[in-house]
Amino acid sequence: MTIVRKHLKVILPRSGPDVFWKLIHDHYAHEDPRKWKYLAMLALRENAGWPLEDIARVFQHPNGHITRCLANIKSDLRDHFQPTPELQSLDPYSTT
Repeated sequence: MTIVRKHLKVILPRSGPDVFWKLIHDHYAHEDPRKWKYLAMLALRENAGWPLEDIARVFQHPNGHITRCLANIKSDLRDHFQPTPELQSLDPYSTT
């Protein structure tokens, strides 16, 4: 998969999660603990299918706060990484 980040083309690998998370570190989260916490919440919700209540329990936050965190990280990721035009046509959340 290819994405464009501020006019810089970044090719996401198909080789495995370690390379993917290294790219997330290098091109997005760096050493920001808040971003990593939100990414962990997102991974638990989207990849592992955890209910909001369980994520809230793990992070010791109310359900509403988890919902806002997830909305914030999704929005931030969409703003930060612009998909290539051919992928944007496949994005069900695309507004174009």
